[in-house]
Amino acid sequence: MKRKVKELAMNLYRETKKQFPEIEFINIQAHPEQAGRYWINVAGVMDEDREIAMGKFTAELEIDILIREGVSLALMLDNTLLELA
Repeated sequence: MKRKVKELAMNLYRETKKQFPEIEFINIQAHPEQAGRYWINVAGVMDEDREIAMGKFTAELEIDILIREGVSLALMLDNTLLELA
Protein backbone atom coordinates (compact mmCIF):
# COMPACT_ATOMS: atom_id res chain seq x y z
CA MET A 1 0.00 0.00 0.00
CA LYS A 2 1.33 3.40 -0.93
CA ARG A 3 2.33 5.88 1.75
CA LYS A 4 -0.06 8.46 0.27
CA VAL A 5 -3.03 6.08 0.64
CA LYS A 6 -2.14 5.44 4.30
CA GLU A 7 -1.78 9.16 4.95
CA LEU A 8 -5.14 9.99 3.34
CA ALA A 9 -6.86 7.10 5.13
CA MET A 10 -5.52 8.11 8.53
CA ASN A 11 -6.49 11.74 7.95
CA LEU A 12 -10.02 10.61 7.09
CA TYR A 13 -10.12 8.47 10.23
CA ARG A 14 -8.89 11.33 12.45
CA GLU A 15 -11.44 13.78 11.02
CA THR A 16 -14.21 11.24 11.55
CA LYS A 17 -13.02 10.42 15.08
CA LYS A 18 -13.37 14.11 16.02
CA GLN A 19 -17.08 13.97 15.19
CA PHE A 20 -17.64 10.35 16.27
CA PRO A 21 -15.30 9.68 19.21
CA GLU A 22 -16.77 6.24 19.85
CA ILE A 23 -14.97 4.73 16.84
CA GLU A 24 -11.60 2.99 17.08
CA PHE A 25 -9.21 2.26 14.22
CA ILE A 26 -8.75 -1.40 13.24
CA ASN A 27 -6.83 -1.37 9.95
CA ILE A 28 -6.68 -0.32 6.31
CA GLN A 29 -7.16 -2.94 3.64
CA ALA A 30 -7.35 -3.04 -0.12
CA HIS A 31 -10.85 -3.74 -1.41
CA PRO A 32 -11.02 -7.47 -2.18
CA GLU A 33 -12.54 -6.98 -5.64
CA GLN A 34 -11.89 -3.40 -6.77
CA ALA A 35 -8.34 -2.34 -7.55
CA GLY A 36 -7.44 1.09 -6.26
CA ARG A 37 -10.15 1.16 -3.59
CA TYR A 38 -9.39 0.92 0.13
CA TRP A 39 -11.40 0.26 3.26
CA ILE A 40 -10.66 1.92 6.58
CA ASN A 41 -12.02 -0.55 9.11
CA VAL A 42 -13.19 0.88 12.42
CA ALA A 43 -15.11 -0.53 15.37
CA GLY A 44 -17.65 1.25 17.50
CA VAL A 45 -20.94 0.90 19.25
CA MET A 46 -23.59 3.27 17.92
CA ASP A 47 -27.26 3.17 17.11
CA GLU A 48 -28.61 3.23 13.56
CA ASP A 49 -29.20 7.00 13.48
CA ARG A 50 -25.64 7.69 14.59
CA GLU A 51 -24.28 5.22 12.04
CA ILE A 52 -26.25 6.92 9.26
CA ALA A 53 -24.97 10.33 10.39
CA MET A 54 -21.41 9.04 10.27
CA GLY A 55 -21.97 7.61 6.80
CA LYS A 56 -23.20 10.98 5.53
CA PHE A 57 -20.27 12.76 7.18
CA THR A 58 -17.65 10.44 5.70
CA ALA A 59 -19.27 10.30 2.26
CA GLU A 60 -18.54 13.97 1.65
CA LEU A 61 -14.95 13.62 2.79
CA GLU A 62 -14.45 10.45 0.73
CA ILE A 63 -15.76 12.16 -2.43
CA ASP A 64 -13.48 15.15 -1.84
CA ILE A 65 -10.47 12.81 -1.50
CA LEU A 66 -11.45 10.91 -4.65
CA ILE A 67 -11.79 14.11 -6.69
CA ARG A 68 -8.71 15.84 -5.26
CA GLU A 69 -6.33 12.87 -4.91
CA GLY A 70 -7.79 10.14 -7.13
CA VAL A 71 -7.88 7.70 -4.20
CA SER A 72 -11.09 5.83 -3.37
CA LEU A 73 -11.56 5.30 0.37
CA ALA A 74 -14.49 3.98 2.38
CA LEU A 75 -14.75 4.03 6.15
CA MET A 76 -16.33 0.72 7.19
CA LEU A 77 -17.91 0.35 10.63
CA ASP A 78 -17.88 -2.98 12.43
CA ASN A 79 -20.87 -2.47 14.68
CA THR A 80 -21.11 -6.13 15.77
CA LEU A 81 -20.48 -5.11 19.37
CA LEU A 82 -23.90 -3.48 19.52
CA GLU A 83 -26.09 -5.42 21.91
CA LEU A 84 -29.68 -5.65 20.79
CA ALA A 85 -32.24 -5.33 23.55
